[in-house]
Amino acid sequence: MRIRTGFVSNSSSSAFIVTNTTDEELTLVDFVAENPQLIRQYCIEYDWHDPAEYCQTALLLSAEQENEPIPPGSHKMVFGDEDQTMIGQVFDYILRAGGESERFSWRFIEGRR
Repeated sequence: MRIRTGFVSNSSSSAFIVTNTTDEELTLVDFVAENPQLIRQYCIEYDWHDPAEYCQTALLLSAEQENEPIPPGSHKMVFGDEDQTMIGQVFDYILRAGGESERFSWRFIEGRR
């Protein structure tokens, strides 16, 4: 049996392909603004979170701090709860089912524990 010494993390991160289906550059804020159902779904599935704290407004504020550009086409994006951000925590789990909206589609490609 191997025994790990030193810091052991319980955190995770997940990689996704996020596709901007338009011909214009969009951002992470655009993605969050267009998909308010994601934070609602997260609060239903992980019901120990306070919906007053885990709301669309708070998720948008978290996205503004990261606000990565999402150019047209498919791009790998990584979200993780080790980032200590709401966007990392929520998207690490809730994007795994995949989905699409008016200007975006997304799918899970890998998880790291």
